[in-house]
Amino acid sequence: MSLLSVQNLHAHYGKSHILHGVNFSLEAGTSVALLGRNGSGRSTAMKAIMGLVSPTGGSIKLNGAELAGVPAYKINRAGLAYVPEERLAFDHLTVEENLTIGLAPARRNSKTWTIEDMYAYFPRLKERRNVKAGSISGGEQQMLTLCRSLLGQPSVILIDEPTEGLAPKIVEHLAEVIRDIAQQGVASILVEQKMTIALKLCSRCLIMGHGSIVFNGTPDELLSTPSVRREWLEVA
Repeated sequence: MSLLSVQNLHAHYGKSHILHGVNFSLEAGTSVALLGRNGSGRSTAMKAIMGLVSPTGGSIKLNGAELAGVPAYKINRAGLAYVPEERLAFDHLTVEENLTIGLAPARRNSKTWTIEDMYAYFPRLKERRNVKAGSISGGEQQMLTLCRSLLGQPSVILIDEPTEGLAPKIVEHLAEVIRDIAQQGVASILVEQKMTIALKLCSRCLIMGHGSIVFNGTPDELLSTPSVRREWLEVA
């Protein structure tokens, strides 16, 4: 049985039909890149899985338990975490207070993340632990949001555009951390515009087009299929 299974997932924004039967599965400790042009439905798929957009059809199962239609906070407690593109730190709280809010009890048969683990990943956060989150840089806020999500002890983490607007050195460090998270047994779905980064980090690539999955394969298979890249990824 797959850790996460998404079957025939549909979602609407008002009368606009955005997701048209999305299908994929995810195994424990694996990293999947969710690729596609702007407007292809990637972020909506992530939000629908997380319960932030209500699915209008289909199934989302985590460890066999149905999550479609379940409130987002219960989905989070079940073991799914979400790192939004907008970052959404609590600006009026310090870095450490943000991390403490995210801290959840240990789960059976999975790694237990601690605040000290987060400081080991990002020493800059430890330096800034008593600073209000609204006063730190965009890169530091991205680190903080990722760490707060990890402290929820997830089995699957959804990461939406983590490198957007960040300096190359920060991007490189974030990539190392995301890679290590997978090695620690946490599965991930990564929405990322920079295909070179996504292919380095992920063992499988999903491409979305017109609200559905149009390609499911390994990075090597994607690189060896220029027609797929031209049709669904490249900008003319």
